[in-house]
Formats: sequence, C-alpha cells, structure tokens
Amino acid sequence: MSLISPSLAQRIEQARQAQLRAQKAAENSGWRMSQSKSAGGKDRYARWHVDEAIEQDSENWLLSYLDLITLLLAMLVVMLAISRLHGFPGESKPVELVGSLAASGLPAYDGEYSEFDKVAIPPEWAAPEATAQAAAPATASDGEIVAEAAPPLKAPSKESLGLADLGKSVDVIVNEQSVSFRISNELLFASGQATLSPAGLDVIKRLAAILNKNEYQVSVEGHSDTVPIQTRQFASNWELSSSRATSVLRELVRDGVSAGRLRAVGYAETRPIESNETPAGRAANRRVELIMDITQPPKAAPAPAPAKS
Repeated sequence: MSLISPSLAQRIEQARQAQLRAQKAAENSGWRMSQSKSAGGKDRYARWHVDEAIEQDSENWLLSYLDLITLLLAMLVVMLAISRLHGFPGESKPVELVGSLAASGLPAYDGEYSEFDKVAIPPEWAAPEATAQAAAPATASDGEIVAEAAPPLKAPSKESLGLADLGKSVDVIVNEQSVSFRISNELLFASGQATLSPAGLDVIKRLAAILNKNEYQVSVEGHSDTVPIQTRQFASNWELSSSRATSVLRELVRDGVSAGRLRAVGYAETRPIESNETPAGRAANRRVELIMDITQPPKAAPAPAPAKS
C-alpha cells in the first residue's frame, strides 16, 4: 500500500516534468546564444579574415614570373655569346692571305668583262684608300720608307737679323728655333720696381728697331730670383715678373712693334739660369728675355681699323 496519495504523486511527477522542460529550454537558449555569437563574430571579422588556402593560391603567380625572368636572362646571355662569336653588325674583320696566295697575289681575271679592267679611272673617282696609297712615299726593297729629307733648319746670323748695332748691353742667343734677347733687370728697372729706367728705355728702343725688321712672333718673359718680395704693389715675385714683362711689352708697342706679335709672361723664380746660392747667380736670374720664334712663318700685320666718322 503506497504511503503517498495519488494526488501527491501526480504533483511530484508534474514538478519533475516541468523541471526537465525548464532544463531543456535553458540548454536550447544557451545553444542559440552561442550560435548567434559565433555568427556575429564571423560577420564582424569576415572581411579581415583570409583563408590560408586562398593565400597559398595567390602566390602561384610569383613562380611563373620568376620562370619568365630566368628565361629572358638566359636568352640575353645566348644573344651576347652569338654576337661575340660572329661580330657586331657592321664590324669588318681583316682578311689575311695565307701561304702561296699571299706571296703571288690573286690570279688575273680573264672572263667576259676582263676588258673593263684596262679602262683608266680618273684620279677624282679613285677610292680614298687608293689616293692615300698613291700619295704615300715610296718604300725600298727592305721595307724602309724612302722620302726626301727636309732641309735642316739653319741658324740665322746676327748680321742677317740686324743685330750688329745692338751693343753689349743685351745678350743674344741664336739657335735653329729662336733668337733670345736677354737683358738684366738691373739695367731696366730699379730694385723692386716695374717702371723702366731711362737706360732701360734706350735699350728697348734699340730692340724695337731690330724687331721691326721682321714679323716673327715675340714672347716677352719676366724672371726673378728666389728672394721673396711682399709690398703694397707686388704680393710676390709672380706679380713683379709679370709686371716687368708687361712694361717692356708696352714700350715695344709704343716704339712701333705690332701688338699682334707680342705676348707677356711672368715666370717668377721658376726658370733660373744660374744658382741662387750666390749674389752673382741671383743677379743673372733677375732678367727679362725677348724670345723671337723663327720656326713659324712671320704673321701678317692686321689690317688697320677704319677711321670713325
């Protein structure tokens, strides 16, 4: 006999069924929430997420690109090798005759058009190589060039240049290429100055008379010793030697020598003719030289400028 009444047992069973339904409902609601969360997260990060399989497929083009570059490089190497083997376009290679052909030459042509070989070709139609070969000097049997030797240059005499009346104040050096007029600075200038003295003016006038007898080019060169100079007018021996050469040039122009024949150069102490260790050597190095170049043909005097109206 049951101690629990049917009505109580029924209520207990209903409560248990309700509890089971509530548990199932809770489980169902939890599953839906997880599904919604996973779906929402997927929607939120879907555009930032890249599948690994897609990334692997996207790198396949790189392999094809590298294969193409490798093929192009190989083709360039082959083309370069072929060009080196056969020569570049337009490049002519010398033809060498070997053996008996080089000694005896090519056989004469006696074919159908052999009579045209006997026609004389005017010189102006000849090829440049043939013209140059014809103009070349004749060669001897042993291969040496036989040419007419140019007559050696002969040093002019002082009489032919009109130097007899120059006196002993100027040293004249005559050779096959030039005539040098060497004047001591002590005769031309005061110490540390670039203005010609009265004695220097007289010497330059006599030199101008000599130079006016010809039309050779003349270089006026100033030289000094190694003793340094530093004044308000001349900062070094370069300025002093250049100014002295320019003073002589200006005086030559005043005395009638054409300015187109002259140039002035200052060498300072860079071209000594004696040792600078002694007073006599330093005095010899302090000089002005007029060098007349006799190897070049005389330069024609420029035409006078038209007078201004």
